[in-house]
Amino acid sequence: MSLRRTSRGYRAELDPRYDQPARTPCASTADAGKVLRQRRRELGWTVEFAAKTCGANPRTISELERGLRQVGYDTVAAYAQNMGVDIVFQIRGKA
Repeated sequence: MSLRRTSRGYRAELDPRYDQPARTPCASTADAGKVLRQRRRELGWTVEFAAKTCGANPRTISELERGLRQVGYDTVAAYAQNMGVDIVFQIRGKA
């Protein structure tokens, strides 16, 4: 897997197996952390590199991925965006 420089930082050349969108419902930041960890590994990024791309501390990213720490939405959103993961809010119906 190789990295290429873009205007927003470094992006990995995607493995064709992972080039299809997938939807994973996440009821908590712990669930989101698992999805983000999987994506980081697919890209071949270290925790340190991933943290640097979104301006976060590597320990924060590691704890987010393991579900040990609640982090702010801004951090989760920046981390997800840098890895090509969209956060989608979907209304399920009447409350």
